[in-house]
Amino acid sequence: MLRIAILWVAGLITIVPYGTYYLFFKATRDEYALVITLVLFWIFGFWSIVGPIISVVKIRKIMNAFEAARTPGEMKNVLLGAESRETVIDLIATENRIPKFIAKRIFNLLLRRLSDPGKTPTTLDPKGSQPLTNT
Repeated sequence: MLRIAILWVAGLITIVPYGTYYLFFKATRDEYALVITLVLFWIFGFWSIVGPIISVVKIRKIMNAFEAARTPGEMKNVLLGAESRETVIDLIATENRIPKFIAKRIFNLLLRRLSDPGKTPTTLDPKGSQPLTNT
């Protein structure tokens, strides 16, 4: 992620100013559309292409780690790893259109509930008459 951000900043410092200079002073009329598109894409469209690719790579890496895990302990370590945590929080935030700090809180509450299943609050059954307990 850091390398891609550095690439974008480098392009922002080099491609955008040179493209603008080229557009104003050297480009022929036939090149206007290409140069304008390049400059606008680098500023506004770069992350719309690269962002989903980064997400796919992260998810693939986590899924490969799950496949490589042989024991439940290894699987739990993969799930609780920093990369998995960030990816899940990003997915929760993206899918539900909420800020990341709220998604992080939801993820932490979910982990707390999963780690202590006996302490989950009692809920009513669908008919509303008898409380259900975890067994």
